[in-house]
Amino acid sequence: MKPDLRTLDLNLLKTLDALLDERSVTRAAARLSLTQPAVSGMLTRLRDNFDDPLFIRAPHGMVPTLRAQQLARR
Repeated sequence: MKPDLRTLDLNLLKTLDALLDERSVTRAAARLSLTQPAVSGMLTRLRDNFDDPLFIRAPHGMVPTLRAQQLARR
């Protein structure tokens, strides 16, 4: 299912951008001046909206999925 960008909370896109740059929920939260649980919740909403995990946990941070990489290029 394609997300309806007309109803997508644009703050989620700012969060996605921070997560792509930081590769860490904690560092993205600090960058956005939010709490880690708030960013974690936003990541859950992003995952639901895009029907993709977007990031996979790795030993040294998070690795973006192919879908997350495609979104980063847009």
